[in-house]
Amino acid sequence: MEERLEQWAGPPAPRSSVLYWAGHGEAAPDGAWLAVHETPGSMRTRGLLPESLAAFIDAEWARRIADPYAWTVVVIEACGAERFADLVAVRLLSGDKPRRLAIVGVGGYGAGHLGEFADALSGALASYTDNDETIRLADLMLRLHDRMQVGSIHADAFDLHLAPPLPRPRLLPYGITTPLDVYAELQTFLTGLTPDERSHFIPKAQGAEQGELAWYFVGRDRERAEIARWLRAEPTGMLVVTGRAGAGKSALLGNVLVHAHPGLRKLLVQSGHLRELPADERPPDRVFDAVIHLTGASMSELVGRLARAADLGKRPGTGSTAQDIEWLLDRLGKRAEPFTLLVDALDEAQEPLDVAGSLLTRLAELPRVRVVVGTRASTREGPDQPETDDRNLLDALGAAHLVVVPRDPGALGEYVRLRLGHALPGADPAAVDAAARRIQAYDRHFLYARLAVHEIVADPELVTPEGADALAELLRRDHRALFAAAVDRLARRSAAAGPLLEALALARGRGLPRADRIWAIAAGALSDGVPVTDLDIDQLLEAAAPYVMLDSEHEQSVYRLAHRTFQEHFLTPPQGQTR
Repeated sequence: MEERLEQWAGPPAPRSSVLYWAGHGEAAPDGAWLAVHETPGSMRTRGLLPESLAAFIDAEWARRIADPYAWTVVVIEACGAERFADLVAVRLLSGDKPRRLAIVGVGGYGAGHLGEFADALSGALASYTDNDETIRLADLMLRLHDRMQVGSIHADAFDLHLAPPLPRPRLLPYGITTPLDVYAELQTFLTGLTPDERSHFIPKAQGAEQGELAWYFVGRDRERAEIARWLRAEPTGMLVVTGRAGAGKSALLGNVLVHAHPGLRKLLVQSGHLRELPADERPPDRVFDAVIHLTGASMSELVGRLARAADLGKRPGTGSTAQDIEWLLDRLGKRAEPFTLLVDALDEAQEPLDVAGSLLTRLAELPRVRVVVGTRASTREGPDQPETDDRNLLDALGAAHLVVVPRDPGALGEYVRLRLGHALPGADPAAVDAAARRIQAYDRHFLYARLAVHEIVADPELVTPEGADALAELLRRDHRALFAAAVDRLARRSAAAGPLLEALALARGRGLPRADRIWAIAAGALSDGVPVTDLDIDQLLEAAAPYVMLDSEHEQSVYRLAHRTFQEHFLTPPQGQTR
């Protein structure tokens, strides 16, 4: 045993390492011990002592210190491992402490069970998404600790945050913006593809970024064909896709993106997930040079993303957004190549009217530049608000080709049948059809249908004869009340669910990061003393996946509520209620 520890502590060259110790152990108030091969019945006389392992860790650090990027994680999984790890940490901190180190003890002061570390590590790694380009070891230790039933982790004291991040293998090569239920289904689909096939699923072209997967999109043939004709005919200018909140504008634009990507289109047609369109009804291949979702985006962020997409070089360090806009317009205006931009959710940008009037309208006036915009007509409208004649966003965009997305009860009913048929394969087809017809009869938008579908999936009894009255009661609600029902259902399952969702409602920009417990800490401040852990986030994201949007910022996952209607539920509490 000592020979193997010496080999680990004195490698030929400094390197990063993980030392994993699994076996028998014992702990008591006066010490802790680990059994080795030659240990007799009592570990106290011949077992490995904390100070002995600490000496090997010190020796390993003396070798590793020469590499400023090398790190070490020591994992002890045994009975009494928590006590043993604590004593090792105390011993190391009493001298010239090692750095970029974590000491993990898996197993309490009493009995421990092998396999707990593997389970906790698997859960921690699964909590990252394809929006996380790297894994920081300090953050991984936090997520690991929240999933360990018993044990301790010493990382902060040994400056593990100084360790360089680890690259994370991903199915998708770039970040994605999508509700989490769509992300989960997309991941399942991707795992069945070859690497070459998978490469077609760049996020800007697979449709999930706009909130729905390609194989659930129905209807909108006329609107899609009108967009395609404009893209084929107009060399410059602006096309605006507008309609009431929840009408399905984003899903329509996502479907246009799918049909504009020939490799992806062919793959989905061959797999039966997409209907082949006549050539004159689909957009030109690879027509979009940039696709940007504007939720939470600032003017400065948009200018930077456009500059990168158009390969305009580094922005001058003016410190002035107005000057940056002028620089962008000047450089784009001098480009010889055409540039077609798609921006969605203009109404959810930080400064929607300024973005519309000061940037998008002026972009569309440039030669060889086209702009396609998805937006509500007004910043003052919402799914459950009265119809308004206000058109401040459309007015700010100026003269543009308008494509209005109206209600489509027939397509909505087909959508409900598809979603329920996929999610509830054992349900009676006649009952599913009846539920679809009832939802269709309310003549609502697609957001309403999506909410109703997810509540039915959460309670399949709603599509049985016994659940008919409950289904009728559910469907009488508006968008916000449907979401309120979902929040109540989730809160009954977990006391942390409400605070976690409310924290997302209060978030600004693109959302809250999960890393470094930021989302959990924010929710804890709203929880009236209920502790919130990363494991609670796991459970929420599984149960509330349709209502939470996954996005990326600074190369890491961030989360927000999937629709402004959900945010309004928390920002406008019932009369008489205050926080």
